[in-house]
Amino acid sequence: MVLTGVTLSGCEKLIEVDVPVNQLTSDAIYADSVTAQATVNGMYSVMYNTTGGGTVTASTFGTFVINCPARSADESYWPNFPNDELVNNSLIPSSANVTTLWNNSYLSIYQANKIIEGMEASGLSATLKKQLIGEAKFIRAYCYYTLVNFFGDVPLITKTDVQSNLSIGRSPVNEVYAQAISDLKEAQGLLAPDYSWSAGLRTRANRWAATALLARVYLYQKEYALAETEASKVIANQATFSLPALSQVFLKASQETIWAFNTNQFGYPFIARALLPSSNGEPSQPLTPNLVAAFERDALRPDYEDDRYAAWVKTSPGGRAYSVKYISNAAGVNTEFAVVLRLAEQYLIRAEARAQQNNLSGAATDINVIRTRAGLRNTPASTKDALLLAIEHERQIELNMEYGHRWFDLKRTGRATVVLSPIKGANWQETDVLYPIPEAQITNNTNLRQNPGY
Repeated sequence: MVLTGVTLSGCEKLIEVDVPVNQLTSDAIYADSVTAQATVNGMYSVMYNTTGGGTVTASTFGTFVINCPARSADESYWPNFPNDELVNNSLIPSSANVTTLWNNSYLSIYQANKIIEGMEASGLSATLKKQLIGEAKFIRAYCYYTLVNFFGDVPLITKTDVQSNLSIGRSPVNEVYAQAISDLKEAQGLLAPDYSWSAGLRTRANRWAATALLARVYLYQKEYALAETEASKVIANQATFSLPALSQVFLKASQETIWAFNTNQFGYPFIARALLPSSNGEPSQPLTPNLVAAFERDALRPDYEDDRYAAWVKTSPGGRAYSVKYISNAAGVNTEFAVVLRLAEQYLIRAEARAQQNNLSGAATDINVIRTRAGLRNTPASTKDALLLAIEHERQIELNMEYGHRWFDLKRTGRATVVLSPIKGANWQETDVLYPIPEAQITNNTNLRQNPGY
């Protein structure tokens, strides 16, 4: 704004103003270990707490990245809003949902880029520099993974120079993934192998978080041998990770968590406030009948039922099923964190990677680890196609309402139209697998092109 004002007024030079006494220059921030670490803590906080709708239940990475794709797919819906643009797959480029996902993802990328640049030029200790750069590269990779799965090709920005960034066009998905893979591989070598930087809490990225996300990205890129290798590293670390009882999966002290957002600022996961019933006893975003029906039951054996249904789903007085993966929704409770990466997914990643490499028995073994915890009978190592459908089913149930897994899975496997068209009817178009590029971005940057169908 200052630069614009000066240009319009015809002034030939800027007036130099001293830095306010309560602010630090960038150079000063990265010259001090306390303020440098504060910038990284701030990166996580802004990423989780930044809102798009003006309320704490509209956090970008606390709710938007969860409930937007859940409604776009077949996991949840808004009964009080029959014309919901996500449920009806009728997004438009000016959508606030779309703008929020795009803008705040790039805000986090900018912060990560700033930390990387600042720490690389810093004279702080090598140990501190490695950790903070590694965390920033991890966050940058996670944000780009998120963006390409919502929007497809996106601008690949790795520097903080505003002028050059203003006109960057869209990079192909494979190039963006290549950058994410590079960031994660570097982060593996930079990050600590434990949770000492977050006082034992699993709320800052470490080597295992980078490895788990790398396994996911390799799976999405159909690099199945590499996905299996990375997932196996996490699974083999039994001293750190294990599968607890279903009721303990999302607790702060859960041994299944690989990386989660710290909820201490408000004391509860934002998504709990979005999904649990309001004062009238009814949820504003219940689970779809399609998801409820996907939980296994045996009509001939009343005692045979997927234990995840009893643990993670409840029914309102009005007969609507809703998610209770998180039950803390009161300020200051501080019993749960918003879990982004967890061990069960690594078993399912390895199962799919093995099945794609025709290791059917190995794939079945991994699936059955998850099914055993859920109290279900084993899946046989039958055919590759049957196993892949079984894995899709397990991912649908195990990872429901968690950070877009169902929406992203249907897209990456090419099954979105097959699965969603019968459910969505005339609302579904094949081009709906990608969200539109925000209208304001295309207006401001003529090098951006809109996705098909918008």
